[in-house]
Amino acid sequence: MCSLNDIDALDTALGNTLSAEQSASGSMNSAAAKAVATKFAMRQGVEARFAAWQCAFTRVASAAPDFVTLEIIPAFPGSAEWQVIQRFRTPEALDRWLNDGSRAALLAELEDLRVPGLRPCVDEAAPDFHSTTTVTEVFTTTVKPGQEQAFRLWAERIQSAQARFPGYMGTLVQAPLSPENPYWTTLVRFEAPAFLDAWLESAERQALVAEATPDMSIWRSYRMNNAFSGWFANEQHQSPPPAWKQTCLVLLVLFPVVMLEIQFLSPLLSGLHLAVSTFIGNAISVAVVSWPLMAAAIFGLGWWLRPPAQRRWRTELLGVLTLGGLYGLELLIFTQVL
Repeated sequence: MCSLNDIDALDTALGNTLSAEQSASGSMNSAAAKAVATKFAMRQGVEARFAAWQCAFTRVASAAPDFVTLEIIPAFPGSAEWQVIQRFRTPEALDRWLNDGSRAALLAELEDLRVPGLRPCVDEAAPDFHSTTTVTEVFTTTVKPGQEQAFRLWAERIQSAQARFPGYMGTLVQAPLSPENPYWTTLVRFEAPAFLDAWLESAERQALVAEATPDMSIWRSYRMNNAFSGWFANEQHQSPPPAWKQTCLVLLVLFPVVMLEIQFLSPLLSGLHLAVSTFIGNAISVAVVSWPLMAAAIFGLGWWLRPPAQRRWRTELLGVLTLGGLYGLELLIFTQVL
């Protein structure tokens, strides 16, 4: 089958992966489009069939000429809305893939899995790669020349297994970028570290990995956590709130701290070198935001950070309006008082 050779440090491979993701983004309305997002709503009760479909689609897409990456991801944890983002090196390669008969057949199979009555599967402009609220494990594999199909078949089996595990939030598969970067890179996403660890330590996964040893094995993996996940961790091992909500809360508590420092701290530090005064100000900001302000903000807006599914959209709207009001209050105070 396949073998894993010694490769460069994973951080280099991951950096190449992320830069390729950013450079591969495109628009369906542009002549230079190199990516497409296929959107659909999956109905309940077909999760196992959808897992098998993901594997088949990944295998066929990754074998297409000039394939770059394939990302399969839901809109949010528990959502029926999914996106399949396909990226290619050139607009011509994307066009060939969009008109490929194998792709059309797979999308026809998907029709039977979607929510009846809603719009059919549609291809839209692909967004930038997601900064999701998930925890991600990154794997790199180097495949022997001529063994790519064997690798895809094995990868299909392990992807099918992980897609059925609780907390699964999609994958990203990237083909080797160049002879200098000959790795297949796979990003596996789960809702929270507990879910990901359960999959990585499962007997099912261990058996699949053992089947490939010593012909194929994972040389190294790297975990990508959410940027602010430490602030939003909880004992129930729930996934952190969406990244945009976390960022909104950081802005809410950081803005008044910075304004107060400008007003009262900066004059006291004016005699110091700019680098020293900036360091002191940043150190104070980080300390105050981390404790107690962020804890207070999370406590006060916890109902909005993780809204219940049955009242989700009403809660989301109320939370956005509340946050907008708090932003407005802060601006009013600092424009009128200070």
